[in-house]
Amino acid sequence: MIYDYMIDYHKKNMYPFHMPGHKRFPHPIFQNVHPFEIDYTEVDGLDDLNEPEEMFRESMDKAKAFYGTKETYYLVNGSTSGIMAAISATCSHGDYIIVSRNCHKSVYKAIELLGLHPIYIYPQTDCETGIVTHINLCEVKKCVDNYPDAKAMMLVSPTYEGNVMDIKAIKEIAGDIPLIVDEAHGAHFPFWDENDAKSAIHLGADIVIQSLHKTMPAFTQTALLHVCSNQVPLSKIKESLSYFQTTSPSYLFSASIDYAISYGITNQNAFHAYGKKMKEYRNSLNMILRNIKLVEVDDPGKLVISTAKSTMTGQEIYDILLKDYRLQMEMAQEEYVLAMTSICDSDEAFDWLREALIKIDGQTEAKKDQYLISGFPVNEIVDSPYNAKRWEARSIEIENSIGKISTEYVYLYPPGIPLIVPGERINEACIKKIHEYYKKRLKVKGFEGYQEGIIKVKNEHVMK
Repeated sequence: MIYDYMIDYHKKNMYPFHMPGHKRFPHPIFQNVHPFEIDYTEVDGLDDLNEPEEMFRESMDKAKAFYGTKETYYLVNGSTSGIMAAISATCSHGDYIIVSRNCHKSVYKAIELLGLHPIYIYPQTDCETGIVTHINLCEVKKCVDNYPDAKAMMLVSPTYEGNVMDIKAIKEIAGDIPLIVDEAHGAHFPFWDENDAKSAIHLGADIVIQSLHKTMPAFTQTALLHVCSNQVPLSKIKESLSYFQTTSPSYLFSASIDYAISYGITNQNAFHAYGKKMKEYRNSLNMILRNIKLVEVDDPGKLVISTAKSTMTGQEIYDILLKDYRLQMEMAQEEYVLAMTSICDSDEAFDWLREALIKIDGQTEAKKDQYLISGFPVNEIVDSPYNAKRWEARSIEIENSIGKISTEYVYLYPPGIPLIVPGERINEACIKKIHEYYKKRLKVKGFEGYQEGIIKVKNEHVMK
C-alpha cells in the first residue's frame, strides 16, 4: 500500500525543490543491482558499522582525513541521533545547557530525555521575513558569564534558510564549554573553496553534526557526526551513539554515505561552479521580479522567496507553485517560501522555477501596509521539560491558555523550532503568534490536540 502511494506520487512528475539532495536521480550504486540484493547485515567479511575494523574503518578513516577531524562517525538514524548523542556525551541529568532558541526539536527532545535545564540565546530575526539572521555575541557572553558551569552550548549553523553564525567568535566566548553545532543543512560546505568556507568543522566547534541527505546525493536518514577537538573524549561519543544508533545499521545507507563523501571530494570544482551559479541566479531574478524577491542569505543554494512586499503570503506562493507548476517547495512560512537546491538540480529545473516566479510576480500587487514579524516570544521558564512532562495535565483550548504552564510543545513543522516548550508559561505573544499561523494556514504541530486547537497544561489543582 505505501509502495503504491509512492509510485502514484512518482508518476505525478513533481519537481523536488526540497530535500533529499540527490533529487531523485538514479543512484549509481544501483545501476547493475537491485537494492534488495545488497541489503546486507553484519556477516563475515562485511564489517560492523558500530565496531568498524575493515571496510567501514577504511571509509571512515578516509572521511576524517578529508574533513580534518579527530573522528567522523557515520549515522544511519539521521542528524537527530547525532544531536542526541552529542548532548548525551557532554551533559548529565540536572546540568545546564546553553541553547540557541532556533534549534531543531530533536535538541529539545534530548534536553527533555536527559533532564537538562536549558538556558536560551534568542537569535536576531529579520522583521520583514522572520528568518534568523545572526546571534548577538553579547547575549552569548551573558549566558556564559551567568552559567559558567554549563556543560555544553548548542547552536544551529547554517539555519534552515541558509544563514551562518559567527562560530569562531562564539567558540572564543564559550571557552572550555563544549560547542556543538547542528550543521545539518551545511553538509556541502566542506566541498566549496576557501573563500566560501563556512563549515563549523574548521571554525572552532568541538562537535559538528551534518545531514548528508539534505544537500548531498545521499539517502534520506544519512548523516555524519564530526568530533573536531579533544574537548569531549571519543569513548563518551561512542558510548552515547550506542544509545541512539540502531544495532542493525543499513548497509545501503552506509554505502550512500561513502558515495556522497567521495562524490564531493571528486567534484569540488563542480561545487564551486554550483555556488557561483546560484549567486548569479538569485541576482538575475531579483533584477526582474517586482513584488516578490529572493532574500540574500549566506548559503546561495537556499532560495528564500520573500513575499513581504507583495499581497500574497508565503503559503499562497507555495500552493501556486505546487498546483499550477508542479514545483514542490521545501516549506512555507508567513512571509516566504523556501526552495532547497543541490548540485544535483538541473538547469531545466531552474529555468522552470524562474518562469513560474516571473509569472506569479506579474499576478501580485505591492503591499500597501507592510506586515512586520516579531521574533521568538520570550517565555517564562517555570520548570525543566523533563519535570513538566511528568506533571498531571488537563486539556484546554489554546486561546484560553494564557498564564498556564504548558506540558506540550508547539511548533511549525517544518522546520520544528518550538514556540512553546514544556515547563514554560504560555503568554499572550505566543497565542497571538499561533493565531497568525492558523490564519495563514501554516502547519502548527507538536501538541496532541493541534488539529482541534487543544493543548495540555499543568493541572493547577494539584500544584504545590
